Amino acid sequence: MKQEHIEKIKSYYDSQGEYKINSRYSGEQGIVYTKAGDNAHWLVVEQKGENKAEVRQTDDTGRITARDSYESVRNTVKCTGVSRKKENDKGMVKFSPDEINLIYQFDGGGRSDTVDMLKSIEPRIADELTKRIVGSTIHKLSALSEKSCSELISSTKNRKLAERDSSIRNRLAKAGEHVRKSKSDRDKNRQKRTNDIAL
Repeated sequence: MKQEHIEKIKSYYDSQGEYKINSRYSGEQGIVYTKAGDNAHWLVVEQKGENKAEVRQTDDTGRITARDSYESVRNTVKCTGVSRKKENDKGMVKFSPDEINLIYQFDGGGRSDTVDMLKSIEPRIADELTKRIVGSTIHKLSALSEKSCSELISSTKNRKLAERDSSIRNRLAKAGEHVRKSKSDRDKNRQKRTNDIAL
């Protein structure tokens, strides 16, 4: 995975720039980021093949609280899996892409507010599949600690905003290229007509 993609992924979890590369623990398998004077909170980006990476975050006891997977395709980075540690320390909760989209759309800033927002819309949903997705999202968020849920919401929001900005930049670049090509074609046609008249 390209270094720029690794940096982009890191920014989803570290919007304040608190984590710095820890060369003592970083190696061939991955880059370990730590906070100054803090040996417990780690952010690890581990290569999983040429185009894949896994991100792990730890809490103040050194236990893994987040395990997310990414894939790079050409110039983009795509999140392919999201898991968070349950509040009772018994396993991880896996979130589907639909559940992650709901969390982003109904972000209340923390677990309680987000769950309350989802509970308020659940009775009004007619579509059974959507209702099940909302119900499972509520259930999964309720299994997380407030801190873990806030970190999930924050990294999801950072990732979704970066994806949106990247998409807008791509569309603007394509539109700019189209305008340049159209202008170039007009200039060529104008020159051809001028040459034809001169003959």
